[in-house]
Amino acid sequence: MAEQPNSTEEAMNRVLEAERAAHAAVAECEAQAAALLEAAQQQARRVHTRADNRLSQIHAHCALALGQQVEQLLQQDTGTAAIPSLGAEMHELLAAAVTRLAESLTGGVGNDD
Repeated sequence: MAEQPNSTEEAMNRVLEAERAAHAAVAECEAQAAALLEAAQQQARRVHTRADNRLSQIHAHCALALGQQVEQLLQQDTGTAAIPSLGAEMHELLAAAVTRLAESLTGGVGNDD
């Protein structure tokens, strides 16, 4: 019977060692998961920043192109029979309306988004 206490003690030691190993493995997995999560969050922030920059560039380009097209339209001769000539006041009103429209479409200053 002298062997039984030693085998019981050895079994308890093996159980305790297995428990320590399991805790260490869980801690390692948690650390790896945290590192992966941080890397994914950083990548998401980079994608978001890049997308915002690209959208800003597109809005600026569209606003410029639209402004140039409006300017060309306003400078065209409107004295044809189909389109009567506009007075200076109407040109100003039209230009202001188009500017507001361009700002609302391109996220300009006048947009509340």
